[in-house]
Amino acid sequence: MSELTLQHLIGKQVLDQNGRPIGRLEEVVAEEVGGDLFVTEYHVGTFALLERLSAGEIGRSLLRFLGAGRGDGLAVPWDKLDLTSPEKPKLICSADALRPPQRKAPHP
Repeated sequence: MSELTLQHLIGKQVLDQNGRPIGRLEEVVAEEVGGDLFVTEYHVGTFALLERLSAGEIGRSLLRFLGAGRGDGLAVPWDKLDLTSPEKPKLICSADALRPPQRKAPHP
């Protein structure tokens, strides 16, 4: 099992397979299983930043109005991001294979 301090990962530029930047890592999604947290995906890009800042749908609507598109937010499954060099996280799949982040459900 590997451990990584999230505060050192948030805000890092994520690179595609060819070394081109696709956006900054802004959000880490995890699920609790038996008292432990397991990362399920990483959210990258402008929409992810708004999600982290809790701007949600209003911020996304504003970005769409201003012309922001799909490339402004991607959900990267936990096993599709190479973190062997945490200073330079890199995709191990095509960015085209990724989907936009899903809207968070409100907390109970």
